[in-house]
Amino acid sequence: MRTIIKERLIKKSREYLYNKWTTNEGLNSFFSADNDIEIKPNGKYEIYFTSDTSIKERGSEGCTVLSFIPNRMFSFTWNTPPQFKDLRYSGYYTWVVLEFIEIENGTLVRLTNLGYPNNEAWDKAYKYFDKAWDYVLDNLVESCIE
Repeated sequence: MRTIIKERLIKKSREYLYNKWTTNEGLNSFFSADNDIEIKPNGKYEIYFTSDTSIKERGSEGCTVLSFIPNRMFSFTWNTPPQFKDLRYSGYYTWVVLEFIEIENGTLVRLTNLGYPNNEAWDKAYKYFDKAWDYVLDNLVESCIE
């Protein structure tokens, strides 16, 4: 299995950054156009990249919350985008663990995306998310600048 690890140091509190990932308003400030989330084990964690409800596949439909420790850790399942149809409909999900590590003058946000099989079918998805998570975290940083 392959793993993607990304980190950003942000001059905000753990609570502030945790809420960015676990509230509707927080997600919409840097990651999504809309979302349907329930922060509880097995709750929905669906992030939509368009508000157009006529589009069937708008984002992370079917993804769920795995576990969390408020203000410290949050994990969820993650699917592939529609361009990877075979993978998206395989029933297999990777998973994401977010850690919020308090340091002097801010918080280290560590995103670990685990569970990428070591095979050719998953190579493109792995490369896609290796870049996409940088984009997401850079947007998170930008959303925190006052």
